[in-house]
Amino acid sequence: RILMFATHQQLRFSSPVSTSVTTTTLRQKKSPLMRTISRGGVVHAVAMANPATVADTKAKFTKGYPYPLPSIWATVLQELLVGMHFTVTSSKYQHEEMRSLGFVSVFDQLFEGYPTEDPNAKEKIFSTFMEALGEDSKKWRADAEKLSAFATEQTSIDGIIANPMFASMKSKVESKSLVYDKFIAIGFFRALEMSKQTSPENLKKISEASGVTLEKINGDLGLYKSVLSRMNAAKELQAEVLERERRKTAERMEKKAAKDAKEVAETSD
Repeated sequence: RILMFATHQQLRFSSPVSTSVTTTTLRQKKSPLMRTISRGGVVHAVAMANPATVADTKAKFTKGYPYPLPSIWATVLQELLVGMHFTVTSSKYQHEEMRSLGFVSVFDQLFEGYPTEDPNAKEKIFSTFMEALGEDSKKWRADAEKLSAFATEQTSIDGIIANPMFASMKSKVESKSLVYDKFIAIGFFRALEMSKQTSPENLKKISEASGVTLEKINGDLGLYKSVLSRMNAAKELQAEVLERERRKTAERMEKKAAKDAKEVAETSD
């Protein structure tokens, strides 16, 4: 398989998500099926009675986008869906702009050169993917674009880490409330990449500012770069296969046309 983002054991619950919201503080003890969220600066606890299973999430995606996907994209997309499922169903999950940047970057790179006649297919898949997770696709896309614009405008690493999200992330790491995944690390790298500051020293400063260990970030970035390399190779192979099929089809059509022309000529004689 091309990509393996999901390594957790599959959850085994039986019902779709149902939620109820009560105001609390982060210091209150939460049950394993509680999620803390922030709305307007106020922290709430969301009771997640019987959270969705991986099967539920996959079924929602298939129902929302019931069209066949080429095997390369289908395989990777399923892996991404499973990995993201475990992230968003974590009892500590909160939306992170850096995760949005990382995931949207991976998704857009994955769908470069996607073979389809529908120009809106990529965004349809993206919105269906997010809806299957119970997330807002417009917010994820908007947050990624906002952070991309911010990073592009920066001329120093100090400008990047001055963004309040780093202090917020570090606070969550220290309180063990950050749900970290590979897309946060990828978001870090993309921010450095867009600001043209991809040095090991700057990555270390990102680590220090966010509280996420450099070892963890480097490990996930190594996987990310390896995945991109394999994906590009797979896309090139598929492009070659499609081109061979196109040539064969053209040759068959040409031979058929020549045969038909010969038969017409013989009939005329």
